[in-house]
Amino acid sequence: MKTTPFTGRLNYPGKLDAIIERLCRAYGVGVPTTFSIVEVGYEDCNVAIQTAEGKFLAKMFNKKRTSEDVERYVTILEKAVERGVNHPELLRTEAGATVYREDGLALVLMRFIEGKTFFELERAPDSVELEAILEQAAKINSIVHKPPYLYDSWAIPNIKDMFERVQQFIQPDDLNLVKRVLEEYSRIPVDDLFHCFVHGDFIKTNVLKANDGTIYILDFSVANWYPRIQELAVILANLMHDANDTRTLSKQCELVADGYSKYISLSSQERDSLYPYALAGVAMEFMGAHQEKYINGNDTEETEYWFILGRESLHKELQ
Repeated sequence: MKTTPFTGRLNYPGKLDAIIERLCRAYGVGVPTTFSIVEVGYEDCNVAIQTAEGKFLAKMFNKKRTSEDVERYVTILEKAVERGVNHPELLRTEAGATVYREDGLALVLMRFIEGKTFFELERAPDSVELEAILEQAAKINSIVHKPPYLYDSWAIPNIKDMFERVQQFIQPDDLNLVKRVLEEYSRIPVDDLFHCFVHGDFIKTNVLKANDGTIYILDFSVANWYPRIQELAVILANLMHDANDTRTLSKQCELVADGYSKYISLSSQERDSLYPYALAGVAMEFMGAHQEKYINGNDTEETEYWFILGRESLHKELQ
C-alpha cells in the first residue's frame, strides 16, 4: 500500500500489510483478508480490518504521540467502558497487553461496529437520537478521572490561540463575526464554571449509530478536564448543525440543556454561559478548518465540510 496522508502520520516506513498480519496474530483474531484506511480525522491513522473471525478497527497512533499519550488514551477508554459508555470493545493481545508496539509504531485494536457516523449519514441527530447522545455525554461527564492535561488546538478554551494563528487567512466579513464571538466568550466566567471529565469531541465523525440503533461514542483522544458545558457546546456547534434547521442556536441551547438535565442538573450559571460558549464552539469549527487548510496543508473534503459548517452557522446566528 502506498504512503498516504494518513499513513504518513505514523512512525513506520514499511508497508501496512505485513504489520497488520502480525498484529492480528498477536491479538488472536485470525488472518486478515482485507483492510482499508478510514479516511477521516486529523491525528491518528485508523484501519478497518476484516478476518474470518470478524471485523476490527486498529487505531494507529500518530508519531507525535508519546508513550505517555498512548497510556493516557488507553486509561481513559478503560474508565469510559467501566462507567458504561457505549464504545467499541477494546481487545488485548494473547500476551495480555492492550497496546501493540513494533518498530516505533503503537496501536490498539477494537471491535468494528457496523453502522454509520452522523458525518456519513449527512445529517444531525433526531430527537430520539439526541436523547441517547446526551445520556452518553452525562455518563462520560460523571467519570471520576482527571487525566494529564493534553493541549488540543481545537478546544474552545484555546480560542484566542487559534485566532492568533489563523486570523490572517480569514476573509474580512467573516473576521468581524469571529471577533464578535471572541468578545462574547471573554465575558464568560470560565474558571468559575463547574469542571469535570469531558470527551470534548462530540462531532459528527465521532458519534456512530450502529445498525441496531445503538449510539456509540468514538475517539477519546482529546478528552480533558474542562468546563462541563464544553461537552454540550461541541454537540451544539457541530453534531447538531443542520443547514435546513430554522431554530436559533439559543433555542437549541435550551433544548440541549433541558435534555442533558434529565441526567445531570446544570447550574443557572452554566445555562447562562452555554449560548456564548456554544457560539465560541461554532467559531472554533470555522477557524479550525482554516488551520487545517492553510497551516497544516489538509485541504480535504472533511476540512471543507468543517469550513462550511462553521461559516454557515456564524452567518446564520450573527447576521
